[in-house]
Amino acid sequence: MKHRTFYAVAAAAVLTCTAGCTTPYRNGQECKAKMVETYPATQPKLTYEVPRVAYQGTRVVVEGSYTKKIPPTGVTPIKTTTAQVQAAVECTFEDGKLKTFQWLTPANLAEKYPLKPGTADTE
Repeated sequence: MKHRTFYAVAAAAVLTCTAGCTTPYRNGQECKAKMVETYPATQPKLTYEVPRVAYQGTRVVVEGSYTKKIPPTGVTPIKTTTAQVQAAVECTFEDGKLKTFQWLTPANLAEKYPLKPGTADTE
């Protein structure tokens, strides 16, 4: 009987201690989902890296890249070259909720989705 109580208390302690560890993971996945949601379907396929999460998941940066075809210049048809274009978004969270979202690069998406602070910041 005494062992059951000990195991129940130990299991509760482990669950309590690890509950906060999932917040950065959830915030990273939410930021990545927002990146996918706002990425134009007309652009080439975007590949992602693992989200980088700051202390307690308050700031998340998701980086990725896509391949852009560069058409040949001049009159003679030459092989089309490609270049890797970097893409990145930044999200900030407050109390587990998405507070701000902005594209850092490429420039056309950074202009379309600039950082818009919440009303709490302006008061």
